Order: sequence, then structure tokens, then C-alpha cells
Amino acid sequence: MEPKGETIRNMQRRKYISIRIAREGYPYILIPLMVALFLFIYGSPIPASLLLLVSGGMGFFFRDPPRTIPGEAKAIVSPADGRVMKIAPLTTPEGERRVLVSIFLSLFDAHINRAPVRGKIIKVNHQPGRFHPAFKEKASRVNERNIIIISNQETSIILHQIAGILARRAILWKKEGDSLLKGERIGIIRFGSRVDLWLPPEVKITIHPGQKVKAGSSIIGRLR
Repeated sequence: MEPKGETIRNMQRRKYISIRIAREGYPYILIPLMVALFLFIYGSPIPASLLLLVSGGMGFFFRDPPRTIPGEAKAIVSPADGRVMKIAPLTTPEGERRVLVSIFLSLFDAHINRAPVRGKIIKVNHQPGRFHPAFKEKASRVNERNIIIISNQETSIILHQIAGILARRAILWKKEGDSLLKGERIGIIRFGSRVDLWLPPEVKITIHPGQKVKAGSSIIGRLR
């Protein structure tokens, strides 16, 4: 039988190897890497080293780390890595009462978005807008975004992928009619951004402003 310590090391090694890179990141990683190799060959080590740092930084930004998804049926998981900026009861433009949970993603957070609940995407709407810094309050109202409504037999959740001053594109990998598993990868937002969740008022919130959360693994609320 394999020693326990060796088992733990093997698990850690497998977890490290399983970290993926989002496909949108390959051009940002490979182009500076290829230019750096060219510069090394032709005797320009300083700019080549800088480009290697850029390539490595892009690899870090576009990382897609594995996550353990909670099996609890009524749990709602975070759709993004980042810091909780705001939790507040609000009314949607359609007059529906909801609880807004805003999560800010810095440049150092993984930017893969995940489904907060299992269900089906019943509506996707791309809304053009501005590109204010995502941490500003008005970004939640006026910035460019994808609006995704996910519904199941128990609830309906509205998710906003919001572009920021550097994140000029919010990318959704899914479409209307797609079925989702809780914690499933659904998209990515590039270079600092924000994700807003509009939850039903009966959800019991389990996080607080200022708290760091992880996409797919942090429980942000529970259906009552």
C-alpha cells in the first residue's frame, strides 16, 4: 500500500498538472513568447526577458484552476473569483424584487466564470455600454455586459458579466437553451471585471462585503 504522505504528494501533483489555460489566452501567451525567442536568438536579451515576463503573466491571468463543487442541492456558488463588493436588496428594471451580489475581479484573480446553480439558460442578452472601472458603482448600471438568466424548478437567477476599463469583452461560451451543471464553466471576462448576481429575495446570503470568493466552490447563499 502506498504511504499516506506519498498519496498526498501525488494528489497535489495531479492537481497542479490539471490547471488549464483558457483558450482565449493562447494568442496573448504565444505571441510574446515567440517574439522573445526571436530576440534571444538575435542577441537582445533584455527586451526578450521582458516579453517572457509578459507571456508568463498572461498565462497566470488566463489560468483555469480546478474547483471542488459543493454537492449541497440548495447551495448557490460564486460565479467568479474575486472580492464581494456589495450585497443589497434592489428592484430590477422590470419591477422584480431581488438581492444584488456584486463581485469584483482584479487582475490577479482567475477570470473563468462558472454557473452558480444547475439549470437551463432561458435568455441571453448582450447589452452595449461604457467601460468604466469595474469597481465603480456606475459600472453595474452602464458598462457593457452579457445578461444571462438561468432557471430551474426551484429558482431563477440573473447573472451579469460586466466589462471593465481593461476588460473590453465579456465572453459567454454558452447559449440560450443550454443546460448547465452547478459550477460548470460558462465563460471568461478579460483583464479586470465584475460579475453581478441578482438573486431571489428568499435566498439566505452566507457571505459579506469584503469577503474573497472562488468561482464554483464558495457558497454565497442557500435557497430557503
